[in-house]
Amino acid sequence: MKDVRVIKINIGAPTAAQTLLRLEAGALWRRLVKLHKYCRRKQLSWPTQGQLEKHFKNRFSLHSQTIQALIGKFIANIDSTRAKRKSGDKKARYPWRDKKKFQVVMWKVSAIKRQGNRLSLSNGKTGQKLQVKLPTNLPMGKIVAAELGFRELRITLSNEVVEPLSAGLNVVAGDMGVIHTTVMTDGVKSLGIVGRGLRSLIQGKNRKLAIYSELLSKTKKGSRRNRKLRIAKARMLAKYRQRVHNLLHHTANRMIDFCVEREAGTLVVGDITEMSCGARQKKKGSRRTNQMNSGNPLGQLYNYLAYKGRLKGVTLKMQNEAFSSQFCPVCGKCHKPTGRTYYCRHCGYIGVRDNVGATNQLNKYHHNGRMLENTFIPPDALKYLRPVALRQNVVVRLTVGTLLNTTLNPALTADAVEVNPSVVLDFVA
Repeated sequence: MKDVRVIKINIGAPTAAQTLLRLEAGALWRRLVKLHKYCRRKQLSWPTQGQLEKHFKNRFSLHSQTIQALIGKFIANIDSTRAKRKSGDKKARYPWRDKKKFQVVMWKVSAIKRQGNRLSLSNGKTGQKLQVKLPTNLPMGKIVAAELGFRELRITLSNEVVEPLSAGLNVVAGDMGVIHTTVMTDGVKSLGIVGRGLRSLIQGKNRKLAIYSELLSKTKKGSRRNRKLRIAKARMLAKYRQRVHNLLHHTANRMIDFCVEREAGTLVVGDITEMSCGARQKKKGSRRTNQMNSGNPLGQLYNYLAYKGRLKGVTLKMQNEAFSSQFCPVCGKCHKPTGRTYYCRHCGYIGVRDNVGATNQLNKYHHNGRMLENTFIPPDALKYLRPVALRQNVVVRLTVGTLLNTTLNPALTADAVEVNPSVVLDFVA
């Protein structure tokens, strides 16, 4: 089995050679965008990938595999946009920026050579090779692809690993959400991963974006103030992406470890990432709720769960979670709960809302999409954990000191002739 991972390397300020390569890739991308606009305007058939590769061969100072990779990326964007428009998303746009100056430079395995901690990236017969120094702590593996962006180099590593055995025959179901990223159960034990830290990052990002948008609207494009604000906005977004990336990785590790602990080879989660625009518009929710749901990066978390679970023998499966938080596991009646507590009006059952949803997901999986009453009852105990364990405050124990007795009792004593001015007390840090 192949283990493929992408490593990001910070290469600092771009050199002149790197800037020229990104400019050349941007020129190729602009040509593709203009050609696609012309074909659409004239209602001509779009050329195939082979025809485009033959047309742009030896026209840019790039490696032939780099040109093919950029053309493949452009065609993939067109295909995905066409599929979205056919499914009803009329706001999806084809690549339209024909004045884009820079573009990511891509290399395939045939254009990559590694010698120790040096990476040599070929750029064809006319272009000069790009030399990059690799970090010493780079994981083991064969470099099969590389991408050059602004101040970073993304390397794809491939390793052949032994396919692990299944973690077990049990099944764990998870109810995904916002306040709690997930609550998982196997019918016997439940575990919740707190998502308040992730939600605070999303809310903080949205608030800062609104501030930057307001400030940018008062500046002139190209001015010094406009440029400084755009740089500050880009730094804020980069920091946000790194923190979210870290939290999602820790959350995925917690979820997979729980499956391995419970000997579950299958993890079932609700498919809530592909909400169509029409369904989102029909949903009668507040602006804050809609923003909170649309900004939740559950799709990225599902990708982490898929590849992390594959390495530990856990298979990720997704199913529709309709009515999973409304179905009463005891009497089978549906009731939409308010708040974090589930209370059934018909039978009086009380439980944790997310725990009920996770148990109903497990019920639905075992009965082929149906939920049967009084079959799976949510466990009573539910333990909550943060994605990352907080560091305990380390308090340095002070030496035993002498504290003055500042009370009035000694002074008010009638026969207190000699009052001890101080009382020795043990100080506990």
